[in-house]
Amino acid sequence: MPREGNIMDAILSGGGSGSEESSAISVLFDTRNYQRLKMTSEIQPDMIFGTTVLGTIQRRFRSKVLKLYDEEFLTRQKSKDRKGILELIEVLLAQRRSEINEES
Repeated sequence: MPREGNIMDAILSGGGSGSEESSAISVLFDTRNYQRLKMTSEIQPDMIFGTTVLGTIQRRFRSKVLKLYDEEFLTRQKSKDRKGILELIEVLLAQRRSEINEES
């Protein structure tokens, strides 16, 4: 793996150890798929009601601005407390350990 850049860049460019790593990254950090973004973002309990009302208004009036706001909010919630990065590291380590065990 090249020393320049980081592991994410290497995996996304295809320089990682396989497509499984790319699949894990795409599931954890997919911000283009709105439904997956809603599913994988952590929302604080006290904000659930407000975001639900906002989503209802957005759907009723087909507001592009409100949807954009919601997407930005959810994207930032994914990286809250850097939990998404920790989850990614756990997935990648598990895959690498599995590969090592299979080779032994």
